[in-house]
Amino acid sequence: MNRLSLFAAIMLAGCATTQSSDPEMRIRISNTGAAPLQCQLKFGHWVDRDLGTVTADEVSVTVQQQPQDGALYVMRDDGQRRMMVENIFCAQKDNWQATVGQMDLAVVRRERPKEVSVSCALPQSGGRVTCTEPTLR
Repeated sequence: MNRLSLFAAIMLAGCATTQSSDPEMRIRISNTGAAPLQCQLKFGHWVDRDLGTVTADEVSVTVQQQPQDGALYVMRDDGQRRMMVENIFCAQKDNWQATVGQMDLAVVRRERPKEVSVSCALPQSGGRVTCTEPTLR
């Protein structure tokens, strides 16, 4: 490999590991029910990131969005790769499997807002957590 090719390869490798400059979006999740909710950000291949317990307050997460297709992602902690967001799931804190529900991110991907708010709750009659249509700003 000549010096110019080696230099180009090093520069391209450096570009692949830099932080993304895609637009950021804040997603806020509030709990409008009585039961505490546990929320998780799910990435492809069933990797997750805990967003914490939502009681009367809200939790939020900042994601980035690819301008080309609206795909949402979070940079891996080491900044080396994009972790593509599959969805956000919430469930009753101590009863995940029976109560898990999800946010509808289709409109978020399509519209590309700067901020999203959604309210989720466990129905008083039981069942799965339901979330409102996201409010976009």
